[in-house]
Amino acid sequence: MRSFHIVLILLLAAAGISGCNKFLDVKPKGILIPEKLNDYQLMLNSRQLTLTFPAVLLYCTDNYYEEFDDISTVPAANAYYWRPGIDQNEKDNPVAWGDLYNSIYHTNVIINNVMSATDGSPEARAATLAEALVVRADCYFMLLTLFAKAYNPATAASDPGLPLVHSTDVTSKTPPRASLKTTLDTIITNVTDAIASLPLTNLNKYRPTKNAAYSLLARVYLYMQDYDNCGKYTDLLLAAPHAMLNYNDYEDAYSFPPTDFSPEVIWQRGSLDYEIPGGMGMQHALSDLYESGDLRKEFLTYTLASTPDDYHYSAENGYFNFGTTYQEMYLNKAEVLARKNQPDAAMNMLNQLRKHRFTPAAYKPVTASGQEDALKKVLEERRRELAFRGPRWMDMKRLDREGRMPLVERRVNSTGVLKATLEPGSRKYVFQIPARVQQFNPDIQLNDR
Repeated sequence: MRSFHIVLILLLAAAGISGCNKFLDVKPKGILIPEKLNDYQLMLNSRQLTLTFPAVLLYCTDNYYEEFDDISTVPAANAYYWRPGIDQNEKDNPVAWGDLYNSIYHTNVIINNVMSATDGSPEARAATLAEALVVRADCYFMLLTLFAKAYNPATAASDPGLPLVHSTDVTSKTPPRASLKTTLDTIITNVTDAIASLPLTNLNKYRPTKNAAYSLLARVYLYMQDYDNCGKYTDLLLAAPHAMLNYNDYEDAYSFPPTDFSPEVIWQRGSLDYEIPGGMGMQHALSDLYESGDLRKEFLTYTLASTPDDYHYSAENGYFNFGTTYQEMYLNKAEVLARKNQPDAAMNMLNQLRKHRFTPAAYKPVTASGQEDALKKVLEERRRELAFRGPRWMDMKRLDREGRMPLVERRVNSTGVLKATLEPGSRKYVFQIPARVQQFNPDIQLNDR
């Protein structure tokens, strides 16, 4: 019981110290470290290490539609209009940054101490450490897509990345921002180092497994436009037994298996915002992409009688997943094949997904006239399938770097009034370091906004 109370004290303390005079949430000096392996396992099941997806990663995408008051400066509005700072108040806990570094702190408690647990086999302790490495890597990756430039191999060694925090000591000096290359190298190294010790299956889908690690590496390498490595880890996943839901077998999205048990889910990530993405407005550019007979539009969207042309995203059965899925891996493979100028093979992968999403009467296999046409169709399918599931901002950034993102506009549907634009190559694809972080770290390198 004593060790359980220590964990409880640790979690409560970490959750309540957002006012700490450091740039991230850290534990007060003197808090006891857990002793038992089960204590660390409880931490891996905690809200801090399972609900790690920041809602702001949905607000800034070209999928989301909202009508904010012109004077609103809430974080959602700031992200929606791509203002320099998501949260401009120095008194507020930094949006995304604060919660994700809080999660990183919790993983560091495990990484730095679990091998000294007084019980459990060496293999069990190593597996727990490996899980924490994967969660930490994912937290860094989400921070990177918000607060650093898109990866460019020519400039990554000099572009600023993130402060890489390893200590759980509040008195430790805040590290400077590592380069973008170093940050990504660290993410990849953490995950690859973890693979050997990770289990094939785990207690629940929130807990990392070997397949979870493969899927995260596939996502990171796609962001880096390293299609060979993306294909390598995608192939490992698609070679394993897996399944996708055939929407024709269900009456609606609420009859789907709960996401916690869905065969499509590889690694589940939730959000502290329990409401997203249910009810989130959809840009017409997204809702218009869905074709007749596409059950995703029928099951996963709705309109109101007062605005029949304006679609909203609906909820599914269970807690929404922002982690990795097998359909994302099919889309990864299709894109890799298209970029390697194998359009027929790319369309074959696409059709294996699409046949599960259309009514039999409406389904027709898609074909491509060549490499560029295949890539266009893959990217459109990726936007449809992964709408409001998490990767869109990552996709926008990587596509913008290669000149494939058009101008994005924020217009009011009812009036057509233009409120903001996101131009190709814009500096707005990188948000500024939060105000509170700057306040307590005046020497931190800022982004060019």
